[in-house]
Amino acid sequence: MMSSGCCASCGGPLVTISINVGAGQRVMCSCARCDTRWWHSEGRVTTLAGVIGDLGDPVGQRPYRRA
Repeated sequence: MMSSGCCASCGGPLVTISINVGAGQRVMCSCARCDTRWWHSEGRVTTLAGVIGDLGDPVGQRPYRRA
C-alpha cells in the first residue's frame, strides 16, 4: 500500500509503504524532500532494526513448501 501525506519535519510530500511480516503490519514513511524515514509498528514508531528483527518472527507465516 502506498499513500501520500506531509512530512512532519519539513512539510514535504510523504510516501508510506506497508509490508506484512509474521508479527503484523509494518509501515515505512519516507519524505521526498528531506529524505527523513521512519517506521511504524502497530501504531507506534519503531526502528529499522526492530522491523528487520520482526522479519524472522514465524508467527502467522506459512511454512515453505517446495513444488
